[in-house]
Amino acid sequence: MTDSTIKQIATVFPVNADALKPDPRFHRRRSIVKEFSLNTSTHGIPGIARSESIPNRIFWTISLLCFTGIMIYFVSETIRAYFAYPTQTSVLTKTERSQSFPAVSICNYSPVRMDTFIQPFIDFTNSRNLTNTTDTDTITLSQANYIRDYFQYLFNTNQSVQNLLFPLETMLMSCTYNNLYCNASNFIPFTSSAYGRCYTFNAKMKNQDDSVRKTTDNGEMGKLKLKLYTHSHQYVPYISDGLF
Repeated sequence: MTDSTIKQIATVFPVNADALKPDPRFHRRRSIVKEFSLNTSTHGIPGIARSESIPNRIFWTISLLCFTGIMIYFVSETIRAYFAYPTQTSVLTKTERSQSFPAVSICNYSPVRMDTFIQPFIDFTNSRNLTNTTDTDTITLSQANYIRDYFQYLFNTNQSVQNLLFPLETMLMSCTYNNLYCNASNFIPFTSSAYGRCYTFNAKMKNQDDSVRKTTDNGEMGKLKLKLYTHSHQYVPYISDGLF
């Protein structure tokens, strides 16, 4: 309200002209708020302060409130997601190249089998007057002391011991590699001084690089499944116990 307007009102109406003048403190606060609104970097507020029409001011006010609400929503969602501590694990399996499947060797726990060993062994000990028995069901500890002598005799006389060992054909019940069937012919035999006759699957043959199977054969990942029958009832006492 201007000074001329105040004087005109005071002339018409019997009022104190000083009472119509605005409070200087209110004017100062309003000017501070207007100055802030015009110069703030917050979007929307300067548009409200500069608006000269009510529709324009309403537009800027609604826009400011809408975008402020959107901002609050996304900020609150971000805070909630942070305190939820979400984790994401990504696993990528990539086969660079086909690898060779390792050689697998199997041996029976007992080097020799009782049914083929006992009779020749008793014949050996009886012929040298070391024992005097015809029992082919058991071996005593005193008889077991001559087992080493019996094998030394066989080796010194160049006699074969293959018939005393466990053949793979009698032990291998089933065999699959990468879902393909295999049999005893796929194993390479060798003789071990501790375990007798042993057999190796996927052994590399001399001058035959293609004899080694790959882990990716038949589109699989290198799975060898064996089902074996150990013939534990044919174990020779004291040999399978590790005493000789």
